[in-house]
Amino acid sequence: MKNFSLLKKTFCGKSILLLFLVVFAVSFLKINSFDNKAAAFPYIAPTKYNEDYRYAKVYVMLAETYISHGDYNKAKEFLSTAIKYDPSNKQARIDLGLIYEVLNDYKSATYQYEEILKLDPDNRNVNYYLGLLYDKTGCTDKAIQYLEKSIKLMPYNASIYYDIGVIFARETDYTKALYYNQKAVNLKPDFAEAYNNLCYAQTNTGLHTEALGNCKKSLDLNPNSAPSLDSMGFVYFGMKDYKKAIEYYKKAIEINPEIGEIYLHLAQACEKAGQKKDAVKYYKKYIEMDPKASNIKEIKTALNKLKK
Repeated sequence: MKNFSLLKKTFCGKSILLLFLVVFAVSFLKINSFDNKAAAFPYIAPTKYNEDYRYAKVYVMLAETYISHGDYNKAKEFLSTAIKYDPSNKQARIDLGLIYEVLNDYKSATYQYEEILKLDPDNRNVNYYLGLLYDKTGCTDKAIQYLEKSIKLMPYNASIYYDIGVIFARETDYTKALYYNQKAVNLKPDFAEAYNNLCYAQTNTGLHTEALGNCKKSLDLNPNSAPSLDSMGFVYFGMKDYKKAIEYYKKAIEINPEIGEIYLHLAQACEKAGQKKDAVKYYKKYIEMDPKASNIKEIKTALNKLKK
């Protein structure tokens, strides 16, 4: 089974020095009042419009404190203020973009990342974030564009190769999926998920022997991976060893009974093995778990044929 979950980004904790600065800033700024900046920082001379970029750094620090406590709305207020004082503050825009992603406001997140790239086109992390975000919102071509640029900026980052491989597998371009997942495991030999996706791509291109070896590597690294057990079943299914396929699909379900796609694979293997009663049972289970699946018509047709 394909593992299409993309890697998540997290906020880093700050040092004791940062906490000291935040406490200092809170004390003198009185947090909610923007009229006391000159008194709080007598050695910083405000501009004519009282929008000195140096204040932006303080607001970013305050915002990141709220982020660490999960108060994203308050953090957004401070980050927006930081950007007001200094539109070129990349950290404020990165933090704001990440918050918008957490809140599922992908349009606003995209805007913040694109603004950063106007200032810094070769920002490695932002190109990567934007690629993942475009993939999440279904803009496949743009996702690949930014992820491939990320590879140029971070050529030894196995995760980026993996992410591109995931996209190509989903688009059924298995030759490219194979290439990118192979690069991922070359760079990171203990990358269990990449071995699993490499196995899947190889099976779809008829390289069953190689696929079997990579599935075994994935399971050696993570023996309790339902997706890897599912992929092992998929390899045996491709080799027409339906008994073995059924064995691995059932093992996958034991570990994680919540993945509907595995019931579909098990039903198909049972049908090929002539186990009609079990095939009907597992097709029904798949329909029950995913009644709005894109292939639901075909599954119901197969089910009706078995019932005759």
